[in-house]
Amino acid sequence: MRLLPPLNALRAFEAAARLGSFSRAAQELGVTHGAVSRHVQTLEQFLGTPLFRPHGRGRIPTERAAVYLAEVSAALDRLGNATERMREPATARLIRVNIVATFAMRWLIPRLSAFQIAHPRVEVRLSTSTAAIEHLQDEFDVAIRRHPMHRAGFVARQFLADPNLPVAAPALLARWPVAEPADLLRAPLLHSDSKPNAWLEWFRAAGFSSGQIPIGGQRFENYFFALEAALRGLGFAVGALPLVADDLAAGRLVAPLDGPVFISEGYHVLYPANRSHGTVMQFVDWLVAEGARESAAGMRPA
Repeated sequence: MRLLPPLNALRAFEAAARLGSFSRAAQELGVTHGAVSRHVQTLEQFLGTPLFRPHGRGRIPTERAAVYLAEVSAALDRLGNATERMREPATARLIRVNIVATFAMRWLIPRLSAFQIAHPRVEVRLSTSTAAIEHLQDEFDVAIRRHPMHRAGFVARQFLADPNLPVAAPALLARWPVAEPADLLRAPLLHSDSKPNAWLEWFRAAGFSSGQIPIGGQRFENYFFALEAALRGLGFAVGALPLVADDLAAGRLVAPLDGPVFISEGYHVLYPANRSHGTVMQFVDWLVAEGARESAAGMRPA
């Protein structure tokens, strides 16, 4: 027999502790302030310990209650997710994919229709995050990141190589011609916080020492913004070929140099080890096949 507290009392405690207010918890739960207070008292009696302490004009969780809150929030999230899945029609199958936004917009979404045509009853639900896998709060069936991942009970596979080289809009190249790597030493360079060492790695691959490598240029928080800036002619970006291949093919971006190309760690997919068959593996196998197809086609600049 599990020793479980009353569910309504848990919900009231979690909301009040998370929101920092009994009143706001009451609004979220659709009950009165007094009801929240009574539920919290019930839980305190059940646990045999106070859960809140006075702080200013309000109350905040005790140190022990703050630790309890993290566990309760995660358990309620899991319960909610499981309930949501049970409420879905039996004919609908759901895959929850946690992914970096730039890769979702520039690679996965443009190709996703092929998977959905082959598997029309499967819903692929995307959520975006740059958080490390071990810090993710939301549940997922598949995670995709631009580096290897390790998590107990999960399997990780690389499915797509990640060659990188400079790209720019044709209009910029008309004003700033590039015939060799040294031409980029004084060019307007675009940087991003999500790939902070991209130019450093490329110039090193081109044979330049650290003292020669330029560090100035416009900086963006997200790599997606840096690529958009490159499309608008604001400067040169280091283009990850999987993410700019469509722009290169359409002539929206140009790769002025054939090399050097530096290869990063590549794109990896993570999935539960106990889901080695069924819908999740259909999606993983499709990812691997798409990556292999692009590699076989020779993912090089047009």
